[in-house]
Amino acid sequence: MSIFLLAIRRVLIQCLNAPKNIFRRRRPLSSNKNTPLAFPLLWKKRELLVACVLVLLIFLISLVAASSELLPARASEPLLRHLQASVIRSIGSPSATLPGVTSTQTNIGGPTSSPTDPPTYPTEANTSTPSNSDPTSTGYPPSDTTTPIPTQPSYPPISQVYPSPTTNSVPVAPPITKPTSTRVQNPTPIPGATKTPTPTDTPTSTDTPTPTDTPTSTDTPTPTDTPTSTDTPTPTPTVVPVPVSGSPALARLEQVTGGAFGQDNVYVPNSWGVQKNRLVRTSTGDIFTVYIDAGQDLQNRNWHLMHRNLSGNWEELKSGNAGSEPINILVGPNDEIHLFTWPGTQGKLVHLYSKDLGKTFQSEEIAGAWIQDQGYSGSGINAKGDMVIFQTAADKPGSFLWSYYSSTTQKWTFHTNTFDYRYTYAFFFPGNNGDLTITAMRDVERPELGLPASTGFNYIFNAIKYFYIKDVTNPVLQQLPVVEVQPKNNSDYDVTYLTDSYIDSYGRIHILYNNLYDGPHHVIIADGKIVKDVKQNIDYGQKMRITQDSKGHFYLISMSKDGQTLNVYPGTNNDTDGTDLAPVVKLDISKLPGCSDDDFCHSPTFTVPRSGNALSDTIDGVYGNFTKEIYFQIKLHGN
Repeated sequence: MSIFLLAIRRVLIQCLNAPKNIFRRRRPLSSNKNTPLAFPLLWKKRELLVACVLVLLIFLISLVAASSELLPARASEPLLRHLQASVIRSIGSPSATLPGVTSTQTNIGGPTSSPTDPPTYPTEANTSTPSNSDPTSTGYPPSDTTTPIPTQPSYPPISQVYPSPTTNSVPVAPPITKPTSTRVQNPTPIPGATKTPTPTDTPTSTDTPTPTDTPTSTDTPTPTDTPTSTDTPTPTPTVVPVPVSGSPALARLEQVTGGAFGQDNVYVPNSWGVQKNRLVRTSTGDIFTVYIDAGQDLQNRNWHLMHRNLSGNWEELKSGNAGSEPINILVGPNDEIHLFTWPGTQGKLVHLYSKDLGKTFQSEEIAGAWIQDQGYSGSGINAKGDMVIFQTAADKPGSFLWSYYSSTTQKWTFHTNTFDYRYTYAFFFPGNNGDLTITAMRDVERPELGLPASTGFNYIFNAIKYFYIKDVTNPVLQQLPVVEVQPKNNSDYDVTYLTDSYIDSYGRIHILYNNLYDGPHHVIIADGKIVKDVKQNIDYGQKMRITQDSKGHFYLISMSKDGQTLNVYPGTNNDTDGTDLAPVVKLDISKLPGCSDDDFCHSPTFTVPRSGNALSDTIDGVYGNFTKEIYFQIKLHGN
């Protein structure tokens, strides 16, 4: 290095002397003093000047390089990460990319935007102590061997409080292994059925504590190996059939509004979403339902909360920005009214709740890595008041984004589960032991499944899965394929359309779906196994639902294809699971008809346990017809 610097020094000395010879004016040697001065041709000298400048630059660069070897290195990784994050944010697609989410787990901070209608929260703690222990088994929820409870009592009144989410550390689970069996071809009767635990005595109600400010999500494990169905279920226990009592009758038929959003072929309409909870009934007999109007644009529909009081009059209690799709409503054990909205479709979830039958509302924002797009959201609640609100995201891989409210900890916690493809139009059921049941149908573009593209609608619904999480604080997702049917051409898309899901008083899971090629099906899952997949003789399988009365007797309820009747199918006197049906009872609704369209005339949606209503001999519900939302009441045992 020193020899190099010495050479540079000598060249620099010559360069410093060069200007004297270059720019000095001189006389010609043959001239006298009277000869005028002349400048020599300098182009050769200029070459020397350029060389000197280059040598000087090399010298300076060498000095800098030499000094950098003596100085400690500075990390540039934070800057690189910042630039990478900026690029990712700038190119991410809301419909296909989860903000801040990887394919297996999430670490999310609280959202920066604030909820509407800021609440005031009391500081007293909840004194209720509902059971929240884990099941003793290591797999799916067990089924009892006793008969269903004679009546379904009202839920125990437990005070609800709604602070922001907290974080639980979750270990990473092993990779997913695809199951080898998907369904039982010749199922046998139901094994191991049990009754639902009887609610506990009423604990003392308390007010709502103040929420925290910056929640974070839990790290979500990758799903574990999937249990498979078996060809030989375990022996069937004794199940006592519940005799039919009376004949169903239509008691009420009223139009709630004519102003719902239902412009043909413009999405997302009010009737969209088979998974939506749209109506609840309180213990006082008050009815609450929600709908959306056109609002400002696709991302800013308006929601409306309607109330039917005991005098039979409908009134609007509250409205707001719904986002891009219909909102969800739940009722709590103390008649709390819960609304879940996505204002502006900006990835912000707002929870509004009332403890005085809708007279006043408080609100909070539920933090999470929510997508800034139509999220196909839904909700669920159990008898203790545990709640879940969710979105489904991306096509491949698919994801469940969900936040769980524990009535024991009185906190919301956000989770993400990722799996092979998008399963959506989902039904979420919080269990009584800190578990979670999910059913959903696959919704992806045909080429993602290796199928030829369609010349029209390119999405296809041809598979249904059952998912189970044993412990919501450690949300390992188990999966069981229920059905998958290959399309017979390039234009069919509603191949296996999921119409309803239900958990009965024995703890069994019911899945209703319409097979495009052979009609309505009724699947029953017990102990994590498919024990029945029965074809049902239903007039129009695309709009069928299921429920039970207060004694546990089953009813399937659908709408005729022409929208002129509500069709009620009671179970026979020997029925134990809703698959052995008596002749249909048709209830005339031609005064306010429905229609066959799935998205613009939604299915009958009525009071069921997943929305917070106890089983009853009277059901209240709504159905849609483009701009109309129509309310009905059915007396299952007749007038």
